[in-house]
Amino acid sequence: MNALPENTDLNRSKDKKTFRQCKDCPLTPSKTKTAAKVGMVATLGASAASGLLKFKGAKPLHLWASVAFIGFTALHWAVSTRPQRTTR
Repeated sequence: MNALPENTDLNRSKDKKTFRQCKDCPLTPSKTKTAAKVGMVATLGASAASGLLKFKGAKPLHLWASVAFIGFTALHWAVSTRPQRTTR
């Protein structure tokens, strides 16, 4: 006799989250999330460097890197959220 019955919650593995993707989208969610993270790191680095260093194009670079960071953050948020469940 087993100590745990076979149909307990401990023995069931959790299913992976499914992502509803459009048919025309070439990127999978993991690739999109990775691209968003890389973009966030790059734009944050460019913004920090242009904020610390003094050169002719530092001000516009700082502005556009900050705007791009917000865009990559929105992309990362959109990919990370779970799709809404429809009511049964």
